[in-house]
This record gives sequence, structure tokens and C-alpha cells, in this order.
Amino acid sequence: MTKKERVLRTIDFQETDHVPLYDFLDSNSIREYFGGETITPENAWTLEYKAIRSFLDATRGIMIPTFTPYRTTDEDGFVTFHDIEASWIEKRPFDDLEGLVAFAKKDIERCTAWNPDATYIENYRRDIQTHRKGLGDDTVIIIESDVGLEDIRDKCGIELFCYLEADYPEILSEWLRVKNEKEVRRAKAIADADIVPIMLVYTDLAYKTGLIHPPAWLRKHFIPALKNLTNTYHDAGVKCLFHSDGNLWEILDDLSEAGIDGINPIETCAGMSIVEVRKKYPKLFIAGGIDVSHLLTFGTADEVHETCIQAVRDTHGMGYLMGSTTELLPTVKVENLLAMIDVAKHSQTYA
Repeated sequence: MTKKERVLRTIDFQETDHVPLYDFLDSNSIREYFGGETITPENAWTLEYKAIRSFLDATRGIMIPTFTPYRTTDEDGFVTFHDIEASWIEKRPFDDLEGLVAFAKKDIERCTAWNPDATYIENYRRDIQTHRKGLGDDTVIIIESDVGLEDIRDKCGIELFCYLEADYPEILSEWLRVKNEKEVRRAKAIADADIVPIMLVYTDLAYKTGLIHPPAWLRKHFIPALKNLTNTYHDAGVKCLFHSDGNLWEILDDLSEAGIDGINPIETCAGMSIVEVRKKYPKLFIAGGIDVSHLLTFGTADEVHETCIQAVRDTHGMGYLMGSTTELLPTVKVENLLAMIDVAKHSQTYA
């Protein structure tokens, strides 16, 4: 069975030869293990592709590491610092609510006017083909699609976002609406189930203990935007895997009703549970569920092996893509990853 066949059958809850593996690779030690040599700027892409090809059936965020930290400044004046293992906005073009409001109004106008032209679509497809050529196999490439809220919150910073929500709710509502409509236009232009059968529709909605935003606000503003986007991808035959870290129980009914097909990453240390999600939402395929915060980083291979076997049993090996609870971080022990791979490859023994 090919990787693509395995993944497509899994998300349709059909039998496969074994549970597929899905993850986001962000670890040089893992790249070096499967690549067989020390990573350098010259061989980084070769090792990235070789590692993905070696064990993943599906992946997202194909990238190489940053070797030397650097800063970028975009056209709006946002200064982003790119460290070796992360990046963040270091300086915004505003530092108070009035400046944010002015920026939001400008961005609303810009988003309203934006349409994906032929060059944008060509570049999107070319990037996928570049990865496809580098991988040299049929690993399923999953592309990310922001509902709109994530980018707004990131641009604002959480403190100014809260002030905007409290003092200018109509501007925030309109900003989210036009951001979402912009992404819907992008989705209509790029959606192609033959090239990318699964889109990672994302917004981090929760901390480890609960939601970042009030449930009523999410139901009024976010859930309709999510449904707008999932409907667009479904029209093109593309499945929607919703990604959010944290404890989602309070809003999971609404996410399901908004049309998501799968849920990721099932952050177990935040109170999420593979068996409970499967029990309450039997039609949602599951991706993730193997804790990276503690287990894959600090646990033993035997502990990982046992947890992965239980995940297979909890899902009966159906509708489940095994992987970490968000990404394979630099802290993940190679031997623990190998234990997870071993269980996935022999999952028929445990289902």
C-alpha cells in the first residue's frame, strides 16, 4: 500500500496495512539519524527530505533549520527575530491601541482588495512540486490554512488584542470577517484534492487549562468563519484537519458542527484524550496524541511503546494517524521516535 493510499483510507475510516505516521519534523538529531551525516546549510534540504521519506506518511511545514539567527522587517514594519529553533515578532509598527486600530483599518482595506492571481497560484503549486521532487515518493503534503484569527492575534499581541476586543469589538469582528473571506478566496483558488487532499485548518484556541477566548465569542465570530472555510474546501473534495493546541473540550462540539473532518494534535497533557475524542466524536479522524512535552522528550522507549500501543487500541487502528502532540521538537529522543515508528508499522498486531 502506498503512503497516499494508506492516509486516504485512514481518513475515510477504511482498513489499512498499518497506522500511518503524521508529524511536523523540527529536529536536527532526527534529520541526522535518517540522513546519516551531520547537518549543514549545504545538505540540510537533502537530510530534511530523506528523513521525511524514511518514516512519515504525511507531513506539514516542510522546512530546514535556521543556522544563523537573523531579523526581517516586512512592508508594514513588523520586525521578526528568527532564532535557531523559533521565531517571534520583536517589534510592531504600533505600541498602543490607537496605533493598532489604524493598522487594523488599513489591513481590512488590503484584505478586502486581495485576490490570488495566476502568479500566486503558480508559485503555490511550484512550491509543492519542489517538495514533491525532493521527497521522491508519495508522502502526503498537508498545507496550512488560517481561519483568520491566528494572524490577527499574532499581529496584535495578546494584550492589545484584548483591548481591541473590549473597546472596538466591531473593528475586530470586521477584521476577522475580511481575513476569513480572503482565506476563502485563496482556498477556492488552490484547493485540489489530487495535489493536497488534506488542509490543516488552524487556530490555537486554548491553553492547557481551557480556552483563550470566551466560548460565546468564539461561537459568534470564530465558528461561522471556520464553517465558511471548511465548506469551501469540502466543495473541492478536500478534507479539513483542524489544529489547535490546548484543552478544547468546551468548544469541540462547535468545531465538529462547523464541519471539521479531523482533529489534531490531541494534547494529552492539556487534558485531551484519544479514547474520549473517539468515543464522543466517532466520525472525526485523529492525528497526533503521543505526548511530546514529556513522554517523547523525557520518557523511555518502553514507555513510548506502551503509550502508542494503547493509542492503537483506543482507536482500533482506524481513522488514526499516529504522531506527536504538535511537532517533533529538537528535544525528542531518537530512540523514542523509533519506538513510535515501530508500533505504527506493526499496529495490526495491537489493534
